[in-house]
Amino acid sequence: MREVSTYIDIDASPGLVWEAPTDFTRYPDWNPYIRALTGELRVGATLALRTQPAKGRPVNFKARVTAVTEGIELRWAGGLPIPGLFGGDHGFALNPHNGGTRVIQGERFTGLLVPVMSSIIDRTLENFERMNQPFKEWAEAKASAGSGR
Repeated sequence: MREVSTYIDIDASPGLVWEAPTDFTRYPDWNPYIRALTGELRVGATLALRTQPAKGRPVNFKARVTAVTEGIELRWAGGLPIPGLFGGDHGFALNPHNGGTRVIQGERFTGLLVPVMSSIIDRTLENFERMNQPFKEWAEAKASAGSGR
């Protein structure tokens, strides 16, 4: 197993920040890595994702929603068709922090191929980090528009 994570502090409430990872139709507006995400926001639902890594070709895959706790956590899991080879459990956790929200995004990779997939896992972390600033800007602009600032 190997885990990667990144975080960013956002000057907006967890309830407002929650809209970014859960409004799947808006991903193309702010997310440079996950360019398309479709499916239902409920545990057990299947999601279809299209990612555009900074280096490489687009990747399409399916994942299953494993946790939805409004304003707190969204998780999904996916992997290769053969169980036990390589899989990932991806999540967004929203925590109140200094009057705003700390968003922690991470993935836990499991399976026999984890040791040989090190470069892919490293690039995944880089792509998560690419998402941070646009996520912050989107949520803070939404908060500013909502407050009349």
